[in-house]
Amino acid sequence: MGTQTFKGKRSLHIENKGSKCGLRQAGLHFKKDTSYTLKVFGGVRGDMLIAGLDGYAMSGAEGADRTVTLSLTDSDGNIFWQRHVTMTVGQREYSFSVCAESDCVACFELSFEYEGGLYLSWVSLMPNDNMKGWRKEVVNAIKEVGVPVMRFPGGCFVSFYDWEKSIGPRERREPMESFYWGGLEENDVGIDEFCDLAEMAGFEPHICFNMMSSTPFKARQLVEYLNAPCDVGMGRLRMLNGHKNPRGVKLFEMDNETSRKWEALEYARECVKFAREMRLADPDIEFMMEGYNFPTHKLRAMLDIAGGDINYLIQRNGDPEFVAEMLEIIREYNKDTGRNIKLVNTEWLPKCDTYKPFEDSEIPQHFSWSGEMTNDYRKSFSFFQISWFYALNGAHRLLDYMSYGGEFALASFNNCCNTWGQNIINASKDSVWLSCAGEMTAFMKRWFKDGAMPVNMDTDDELVRAQRIDFENGQSTLYLINHSTDEKRIYIGNEFKNGEMISADDRLVSVRENTSPIATQNVACEDGYITLKPLSICALSK
Repeated sequence: MGTQTFKGKRSLHIENKGSKCGLRQAGLHFKKDTSYTLKVFGGVRGDMLIAGLDGYAMSGAEGADRTVTLSLTDSDGNIFWQRHVTMTVGQREYSFSVCAESDCVACFELSFEYEGGLYLSWVSLMPNDNMKGWRKEVVNAIKEVGVPVMRFPGGCFVSFYDWEKSIGPRERREPMESFYWGGLEENDVGIDEFCDLAEMAGFEPHICFNMMSSTPFKARQLVEYLNAPCDVGMGRLRMLNGHKNPRGVKLFEMDNETSRKWEALEYARECVKFAREMRLADPDIEFMMEGYNFPTHKLRAMLDIAGGDINYLIQRNGDPEFVAEMLEIIREYNKDTGRNIKLVNTEWLPKCDTYKPFEDSEIPQHFSWSGEMTNDYRKSFSFFQISWFYALNGAHRLLDYMSYGGEFALASFNNCCNTWGQNIINASKDSVWLSCAGEMTAFMKRWFKDGAMPVNMDTDDELVRAQRIDFENGQSTLYLINHSTDEKRIYIGNEFKNGEMISADDRLVSVRENTSPIATQNVACEDGYITLKPLSICALSK
């Protein structure tokens, strides 16, 4: 609750020099008849003479017990829950059950009137129907989208990430500084919470690990913590943290944007050191080596150094012409060495350009990453990323990825939830909903099976994209995307009969918390033709 309290070895100190002081936080959303647990970790200021093994005072503390008042008021200012708590010298946890009689936006207040100080490490309010700390609506939304793989803990942040500080009781973890993006990461979600989410939502965890400010041995310990039996090394620590069974994590990404520290061949040699050390903990794990920040002419030399120790090469440009060039380099290397390196993209974004100008000429058709000072929302990047045409472009890129076949192994969408527009899930304090990109992804997943074998197609219309996918079970799906604001009648033959279509009336509409502009309908082929609504995505089966 809030950003000015701290955990671990740091605490907020509140000093009363008048009649009353404390802290207050508004904007806490309660739902009727939902039970919550409120926890406060704090204590009265005093002298701690003897500290316990956990670092907090157990005995020998000098100072009187004091009374602290905790209260919750509803939107009209009425108190619906209040407790007078006797706190001791030395911080510890105080836990309470809370239930609101109606939906409300509440205000929490902690106050005291005694002259002196109070140390406060954290305050937590959690609905009791959470799933291992995760909102059940978020878990269900990830299931709906059908995310097969998810990456953690992310991009630039990982290069200073200390995984050992992300495990154990959340209330004891100190926040981590985000040196590239600024601010503090609260560290409530660590390695174990992420793996719990993977198990509950049904996706494969993909761990991006720190090489730039860590060591091969620490990375080996990470693998051991995740995958070793509970009686082996760091596996025992995992068990003591409440997770007996090995996580079985297979995919490991070798840091992010590493040209900030190494040139190409230096990085490749570091990859060898880390991979060999980490495989001592689990020989079956797979590694992704970065290629996107280094010159193309260096890639073969990088593979010659590290190819025997990695499984994938990462590039973050999904354009067909570029991917074809990368696949040719990989094919040549695999042919010469007998290996099976594959291509992946660990942070992909749809294009932000449109195929024709917007009706409003002030909205740029082609977005530029170069900085521009503006107070015009029509020109901001986030405006593009939440829009329906961004989802259409995303579907187009997914069809590109499908068309590359098995040599292209994986593509991770850049963000999952509540980022700066480029995400598949949005979460407010009251609800969770899929963004335009999320609705598109869920649609594509509904029509996708394992064992995809692409068959490229041509519609003779630059605004209509088609891709046929055959699957191992004998089924096939024909995907069609209409980027045009006009209806299109497309000849597809009589092989594909029935399907589903999603569409919107405008390129710049977006999904809101309680409103979606996306329409869904069943469609059928008539005399070999399919009629595509404007701005639509369609999938048909035989």
